[in-house]
Amino acid sequence: MIFLRQDLLSGEWVGLNADRQERPLTEATSCPFCPGEKTEVGNVPFDVAVFENKFPAFQSPGSAEVVVYSPRHEDDLAYLPRDNAQLVWQAWKDRSQSLEERADVQSVFIFENRGGKVGASIAHPHGQIYAYPFLPPRLERERVRFESNCPLCARNDQESLVLFENRLWRIEVPYAMRMPFQLWLFPSRHVPRLKELTPDEMTSGAALMQDIVRSYDSYFGLRTALVMALYQDVSMGSAYHMRWDFLPIDRGQGKTKYLAGSELAMGAFVVDMIPEFVKKELTPVWDRIHHG
Repeated sequence: MIFLRQDLLSGEWVGLNADRQERPLTEATSCPFCPGEKTEVGNVPFDVAVFENKFPAFQSPGSAEVVVYSPRHEDDLAYLPRDNAQLVWQAWKDRSQSLEERADVQSVFIFENRGGKVGASIAHPHGQIYAYPFLPPRLERERVRFESNCPLCARNDQESLVLFENRLWRIEVPYAMRMPFQLWLFPSRHVPRLKELTPDEMTSGAALMQDIVRSYDSYFGLRTALVMALYQDVSMGSAYHMRWDFLPIDRGQGKTKYLAGSELAMGAFVVDMIPEFVKKELTPVWDRIHHG
């Protein structure tokens, strides 16, 4: 049974699904996302596959979908050929636009859990799309900040730790980051949602996303465990400014950032480094990966 229940005290919505305990932990020999007669993707050739999640966090109203980036089990979004990465972005855009049009959907959330340490139960690289029938708490809080003007467009230099920018995109270390080595990727112009990106912005954004994750891998010397999340407000109109958040849990020297008392109980994040340090550490790596 799948339930969507509202917390009595906070009013926040929670998806409850006991069947998710049965989600498979798979290796390449039994991967449900590899081509095969009895797998989720079947034997029909594909570049990018999108289908309903068999173990969703919630069901109608709303939906949960899986996006498989490639038929090859060892592929990683960060290391796909540029054209293939652009196909993934196009799939995200098409599904986002389609889901926005549903009457039971209030928010479309695109994300990837990269690595088992952040919850990926299937090794085959993939992401997910949640079409929430409610407004998630984080987005609800951010809405208030965008009501009068855009915080990303109107800031002083002190609050802008830019790692990279061109005419289409900016990459920044958040001034008040909530995870070590967190980065933002957002359009240079004010764009509320994914479906409004131009073809040039799509092409450039896909490449920059790959370079960000490659930079993490190079810096940490391993396949970095992170959550990559798209923030967009499909119902707020032009006030919101979309962004990708990159939230690594690796923090160097074999250490992992765990969410503990303050974060889990109160939602108040405590980070044991400052964003100025992150910019200093990542800048030479970014320059090598992006320009190399």
